[in-house]
Amino acid sequence: MAEKILIGTSGWGYDEWKGPFYPKSLTNKDFLLYYSKIFYTNEINTTFYNIPPRWMVENWNKRTPPDFYFSAKLPKTITHENKLNFDKCIDDLDYFLNMMEPLTISNKLLSFLIQLPPFFEKEKHFKNLKEFIANWPRNLEQENYNLVIEFRHKSWMNDEVFDYLKSKVISYCAVIEPLLPPRMDVTNPNLSYIRFHGYGKKIWFDYFFTEKEIRKWAGEIREVIKNSKKVGIYFNNHFSGYAAKNSLMMMKELNISPRNDPESIKIFEIKKKSGTYSKDQTSLDKFF
Repeated sequence: MAEKILIGTSGWGYDEWKGPFYPKSLTNKDFLLYYSKIFYTNEINTTFYNIPPRWMVENWNKRTPPDFYFSAKLPKTITHENKLNFDKCIDDLDYFLNMMEPLTISNKLLSFLIQLPPFFEKEKHFKNLKEFIANWPRNLEQENYNLVIEFRHKSWMNDEVFDYLKSKVISYCAVIEPLLPPRMDVTNPNLSYIRFHGYGKKIWFDYFFTEKEIRKWAGEIREVIKNSKKVGIYFNNHFSGYAAKNSLMMMKELNISPRNDPESIKIFEIKKKSGTYSKDQTSLDKFF
């Protein structure tokens, strides 16, 4: 079931998660190794701000199991600064896709998330979106990943848009947040995509979903699961480690087991694999 319903967080490299999720003895370079011992997927948040060097992406690939899946946000230079204007963003897009190749080659890339800015409106920018999708420079089927669109403006919430997404087999990103309705449309039967942001007047991401709320959303997600080959669910309420805890709560509600129970993970082995400890170093339990 974990291969079909992938639940995780948006990002993993948060120092504030030490204590609430990561053991306090871990360093930042231990985080992904520890995270992937528990979860089967992660949505890479940092690619929105900076295009990572290829060696870093290769590192992500090496530090995760073969059946681990990443989703990755497109850089903001493409979505927010150049507004999907293909002529202006093609160089950044090509460079980004080349840097992300280690994940596509290893079949660990579930999707690219095209998160549109709040000022991106249907009447003004639908043409940009259509041209951008039409000129995507890679073969999606051959490289075996999906494109996901996250809207941030209500003007996109109409049948014309959803019919377009269905015709192009592009995944609509359902969002749980204050500004947009929580539509759960399945526009790509290969992948449905849901992001939990949170609620509140100012900082949505500093929000903890209660057991009652998780149970409510799990009921709606079960309907999505029936019509999808895969479902990606990501919690973006990253403040105070809430995302990790809510992800585990949702897994439990949907009867999905984590890869390992956090209490069973041997921190010493994580540190050896990450290079924090020397591979020749021996833990004290070997002497007894």
